[in-house]
Amino acid sequence: MSIDKIEKRSREISVRVNDQELAQLKKRQQGTTMARWLRDLGLGVLPIKQADPELVRALGRIGSNLNQTAKHANINKELDQNVLKEIEVIRGLIGKLLDDNLRGTP
Repeated sequence: MSIDKIEKRSREISVRVNDQELAQLKKRQQGTTMARWLRDLGLGVLPIKQADPELVRALGRIGSNLNQTAKHANINKELDQNVLKEIEVIRGLIGKLLDDNLRGTP
């Protein structure tokens, strides 16, 4: 259907929820009205979660550390205990960021 011929929405659907369900819906709602969000979900439009700016900065710092570690390994042509320890720290940071921001999010 072209943009010129968008049919006016004249049908209404009513859904009853309790207080807890409403709170959960509001918590999950992303960037638009409740009606539009629910309609998009029902019609199969997948919402795009906006990245948390602090998460992006943290990942940037981790990436910088990883680049420094890779540079060290390439220059020395070996991975010493310090490099391995740094890689473990980086893996831990990434895991924590994923746990705090992405995993378990429906």
